[in-house]
Amino acid sequence: MKGIADVKGFLCGTGKGNIKETLKLSNKKDILVIVSEKPATAAAIFTTNDVKAAPVKLSQKIVKTYEKICGIVANSGNANACTGERGMKDAKTMAKICQKLTGKAPFLVASTGVIGEFLPMDRMKTGIEKAVGNLGKATSKEAAEAIMTTDTFPKTAYFEGKGFTIGGIAKGAGMIDPAMATMLSFITTDVEIEKKLLEKALKEANEVSFNAITVDGDMSTNDTVIVLANGASEKRITEENYKEFLDGLTNIMKSLAYQIVKDGEGATKVARIKVIGARTKKEARKVARKIALSPLVKTAIFGCDPNWGRIIAAAGSAGVKLVEERIELKIGDYLLFKGTKADYDESKVHKYMKENEEIVIEVDLNLGSASFEYLTCDFTYEYVKINAEYRT
Repeated sequence: MKGIADVKGFLCGTGKGNIKETLKLSNKKDILVIVSEKPATAAAIFTTNDVKAAPVKLSQKIVKTYEKICGIVANSGNANACTGERGMKDAKTMAKICQKLTGKAPFLVASTGVIGEFLPMDRMKTGIEKAVGNLGKATSKEAAEAIMTTDTFPKTAYFEGKGFTIGGIAKGAGMIDPAMATMLSFITTDVEIEKKLLEKALKEANEVSFNAITVDGDMSTNDTVIVLANGASEKRITEENYKEFLDGLTNIMKSLAYQIVKDGEGATKVARIKVIGARTKKEARKVARKIALSPLVKTAIFGCDPNWGRIIAAAGSAGVKLVEERIELKIGDYLLFKGTKADYDESKVHKYMKENEEIVIEVDLNLGSASFEYLTCDFTYEYVKINAEYRT
């Protein structure tokens, strides 16, 4: 599983700090430190939630203040959110510990886990020391595992372009409705690129990846996506070859986004919502998102029920002035609705939904030529169980 640790000039280390307060014993490593051997250009996108965790506030400030970043320190098991002045002090301390141990500065900070609890800073310090001591030894898979919470598998991605590489990891399975980010995602690349151009690439790639998925419609207080570019390959990205880099970055982020949806808490199926024939891309996105967020659609997908009425109702509630008589709806290759109920064999559609882990739902509005695609997953009994027992 290739990812961030396989990009030239980046070192990863993991450590165990026993950060989450729980009665259940765990051997899970819950601290990740990423170091760039030379200062890296950084771009980041954070949660748009009005309630932001301390590490988000701190990292936002650091990214704006510094042109170059030396690394990232992250923990799972505790979000350090809604923790006031102490939370901010603890986030700063995490960065300071890394700076002291590595002799490099500045570091960005990220956390994920339970909201409203203070970080156990004595154990945090021990975990960071272990992670820094293991720098260069952790694989991309191990790096991804260190930031997992309710995830059932580590999420990594790797892209090899002409003279450059990009690697990424992500975590996220629940509380996923990003609106400009996802739970946590760290991406490294060895290209040389100016900050403004890197920010542009991240924003564009994000719009069709992390900003086009939902698991449960709940946005986290800690959503963070960070890209570090250290120039180790000596491949310079300019406006002339920008698309080459953008394609690679989009590839990475789409792969990670898909893995997050596939690992949606309790999920058994991924649903690919395709809206075509819209007047504008914005309207296509609104309709796709409305369908993807619908609990009734998501539970129907879980039950393999081709209940097209739920999909049409969700689309019509998006507020884009659809024309009912023009709408066509397909599940897989089966046409279910064309202005009114189509002639189809429901048993065959049910079989398609039951036998496939990825369900394609296509809605043609027949109003224009714009389109947008959203990813979601089904709602299952297990989702309720996981979140009912999350803190225990």
